[in-house]
Amino acid sequence: MRSSKRQNLLRWLAFGPAAFALAGSLTAHAASSSDVHERISNAEKAMIKAISAHDTALLRRIVGSLGPLIEDALKRKKAGGQVSSCDLAAHSLGFAGTSLSEAIAERGKERQLLMGDAQQAAADFDRDMSACDAQAGQKTGNHAGVAKALRAL
Repeated sequence: MRSSKRQNLLRWLAFGPAAFALAGSLTAHAASSSDVHERISNAEKAMIKAISAHDTALLRRIVGSLGPLIEDALKRKKAGGQVSSCDLAAHSLGFAGTSLSEAIAERGKERQLLMGDAQQAAADFDRDMSACDAQAGQKTGNHAGVAKALRAL
């Protein structure tokens, strides 16, 4: 059975709006991913400076700035959506910052436990951020700066 040129044209015309919508959503997701990547990279740089300066107030502000990214990821997860590697990187960096700010205030065994948590979160951040680089279309970089700064403490 042969289809006419007119039927083929109508099929392509029906497919056109769906293709444009898909292309538009992929472009919006890529722009969103780049924006999230940029915010996390800036938070990483600021956290390294805060760790070097032993500034717990700055650490808390950095973690607070990551809060909306983490909350959005949790909302998507509860709604049955996907959580990206950039969302995981934001969570890991936030957890490292929170653990470190509490560790600075503690002494003894509690400090050691919190520092261990922060170092583990920093290692997770390094892994998640490498995946985030690939997801955002960026060149994979070295994100071990937070872990190195923690070891220097």
